Amino acid sequence: MSRPRCMLIGVGRLAGGFVAPVLGAAGWEVVLAGRDPVICATIDKAGGLWLRQAGDPAQDRWFGGIGALTLDDPSLRRLAAGADLFATSVGPASLQAVGRLLAPLLRARLEASNAPVNVITFENHRRAPELLAVGLFEADGSLAGVVGRRLGISGAAAWRTVSRREVTDAGVRFHVNDVSDCYVDGAALLASAAPMDGSIPGLEPVQPFEWYMAEKLWGFNAGHATAAYLGWRAGCATIDEAMAHPDIRTAVAGVVGEAQQVFQLRQAASPGSTPVRRRPLDWILARYADPGLGDPVTRVGREPRRKLAAGDRFIGPAVASLATGLRPVALAHGAAAALAYRESTDRQAGDLQRELELLGPAEVLATVSMLDPQEELTRLICEEYREITAGSRGDRPIRPVNRATA
Repeated sequence: MSRPRCMLIGVGRLAGGFVAPVLGAAGWEVVLAGRDPVICATIDKAGGLWLRQAGDPAQDRWFGGIGALTLDDPSLRRLAAGADLFATSVGPASLQAVGRLLAPLLRARLEASNAPVNVITFENHRRAPELLAVGLFEADGSLAGVVGRRLGISGAAAWRTVSRREVTDAGVRFHVNDVSDCYVDGAALLASAAPMDGSIPGLEPVQPFEWYMAEKLWGFNAGHATAAYLGWRAGCATIDEAMAHPDIRTAVAGVVGEAQQVFQLRQAASPGSTPVRRRPLDWILARYADPGLGDPVTRVGREPRRKLAAGDRFIGPAVASLATGLRPVALAHGAAAALAYRESTDRQAGDLQRELELLGPAEVLATVSMLDPQEELTRLICEEYREITAGSRGDRPIRPVNRATA
């Protein structure tokens, strides 16, 4: 009997470091499709990939049954026609374009079989399924008529950190931590198709999914990004190096603490909601500080404009804090550090700096974060931004900010 097949669009860190191994461990055939011809050829030639899990000692594990091809490969359509699941892990900025590419592949699958099929977006974005759907419907408007009947489109919140991907003589290796929690939107998935049939134990369907995504973005990603931005200003190369600075660690702890506090308050105020288990602050900080990952600050801090968007890791919990009567000083400090990120290799950071020079922080926050220039959160972030940027990178101490000192 042939194994079920998943077509996974993306060959990046999360695709290779989490999604493909989870599927492979569950007995699935995985077909990766990506833009990088070297990565695709190396994985396909080896028939799998390596994970190096951080620890003392680090552990290497091989995952076979994984093929890869480039997005322009003519065999893509044939392989898609026999797929039992589709997934993406490409970054939110690429989702609409991937949707346009995926549309004919999904059409081929629906024409080849009457069986329903799900698509899961493994992205750190609350609207990832909608962004993918926009691209799908742009390319094939008739797909809108089968969503919810023969086609499910769902989001996922994966907690694994994948710090880097490397090509070695033994194949492609992904460096990961030991976290494997992953939640998918059970309400958006078709119940008669994978993974709702229990064929992928590593993916846990949950409802309401928005709480699990908010927990990940607010309670983990906000602190992670803060460590990256403050670490960059202190001249650190990696997240663990940044977390070794006591003032940075205190500031990051303040961000996580504020985000967790408002998350719990919002949950408690929602009638009938099932509480999401709280992850201890020390556990989260230990994940950031893991020296085995060697996670670059430029990887974690990349695309600051996206991280400052309304509802994302900084602005979402900060707005919610003010609505519950709390003053989000630590979150404002993290958001200001994102505004002040001037890494020359990051295109979004460069664009953001040009806008800041032209318009100033209040007007930039109005366009990037959808904040009124006169509201309290804008004033808080602007105050922190002026404090952070008063000197050059690396010549000012990091001011520790947390709930106790604010």
